[in-house]
Formats: sequence, C-alpha cells, structure tokens
Amino acid sequence: MLAGKRILVTGGATGIGAATCRHLLENDAQVAAVGLDGAAGRALASELDDGSFLFHEADLTRDADVRAAVAAATDAFGGLDGVVNAAGIYPTGKRLEELSDEEWDRTLAVNLTAVFRVCRATLPLLRAAGGGSVVNIASVHAEATVPGVPAYAATKGAIAALSRQMALDYACDRIRVNSVIVGSVATRMTLDGLDEAGGAEAVGLSFSQDKIGRIAEPSEIAAVIAFLLSDASSFVTGSAVRADGGLLARLLP
Repeated sequence: MLAGKRILVTGGATGIGAATCRHLLENDAQVAAVGLDGAAGRALASELDDGSFLFHEADLTRDADVRAAVAAATDAFGGLDGVVNAAGIYPTGKRLEELSDEEWDRTLAVNLTAVFRVCRATLPLLRAAGGGSVVNIASVHAEATVPGVPAYAATKGAIAALSRQMALDYACDRIRVNSVIVGSVATRMTLDGLDEAGGAEAVGLSFSQDKIGRIAEPSEIAAVIAFLLSDASSFVTGSAVRADGGLLARLLP
C-alpha cells in the first residue's frame, strides 16, 4: 500500500530516518531523504543505488535549506504524498537552570521548529496530491521522562500536541497527521546520549522483563511509520502511536 507514494524523510541519513528510507524503498515507494550528515547520506544513497531514492543535504534550522530540500524532492518526483519528520538531537545531563540559551534554542530549532518549517513547506503539496500522511517522531519523553533532559522532553511533548492540532486543521484536506511515541532505539543519537550520561541505569532507564526487555531496532520503528504512511491506516489521524516496548505501560513502585 506504499507503491508509488512519494515520501520526504527528514533525518534520513541515519538512525530511524535511514531505516525508514530502506523500508519504504523495499515497498516500492519513492523516497527523498533530507539530512545534515552529508557523508552518511551519500553513503546511504550509494548503498541503495536506487532511482527511486534521493538524498539532499540540508540544515533544517534554516528555512532556505528546508525549501531547497522540498523543491529537490518535488523536482525529482513531481509532488509528495507523505512526510516523515525524524530529525532530532538529544542533549542530556543538565537540569533546566544549567542550560544556556544556545543549548535551549538549538534543541527547539532542530526538534520542533524544523518540524513546523518542513510541514509548512510540504502541506500545500500534500493538498495538491489530494491528501496524504504526515508522521512526526515524538518520544516517551512526551508523557514521562528521566532526569536531565528538559529541552528534549519539552520538544517531544510539543510534537505530540502539534501533531494533534495539525490533524484537526488538515482533515478537511484529506491529510492525516500522527506522531509516534518511541522508546529507546538503537540509533547513534540514543546510544551516544546514554554513554554521555553514564549508561541507561544512570538516567533511570531499565530494560527489564516487565517490558519487552530490550532496546528497539530502528527497522521496528520504521515499520510503524510505514503503516501510518500507508493506506492501511486510512482512518488513523490525530493519534500518538506508542512503539516503546511497553516502557510506559509499567506502573513504577
């Protein structure tokens, strides 16, 4: 149910974004990946070697870069049917009063304002296509959190709220908008953040058997994203879909 769909994926060079690109291509979609890591993006494009895949290097904190990336995608594919906002950063280890303005502003710019800018640039294209699907990557930190991630938690809560608002405002255009509440995923961003904080236990995370008992693979999150992009989820909008291995299901003592 993805064949021929034209999808823009931010954060598409690495992690969840790259896994999503692979999954979509395997299901015959056309994919435009956007990312800041040009070397990783070019390596992915070389690996995939697929005429249905495009990588565009961009800094999503710059509106001109966002618009150039969207233009490249539409030039290549003639329009868009779906958007995945997977780009993000995960600063750790500081309470709110220890954050500088620069650290706060950077986290909001990458994790939240970039979602706004990408959606602002792509929603008219989805409307022109007769509708489509937007999937925004949120986090368990939107609902429950751990010490030392105030800016990250704020942005992920905002993404879930923004997705609900967009779903309401754009239902009339046959555009569905959902967020994915992800738990810990084996991406470079997550693993580096945990190492910096002193490991999972240091930030209060426990992968016990009360849950699935392991960290997720990016491909597992990609499958959820693909479902939300596909016609199989045609009646799903305004939802925050949990893909967290049961992390939020357990009532702590």
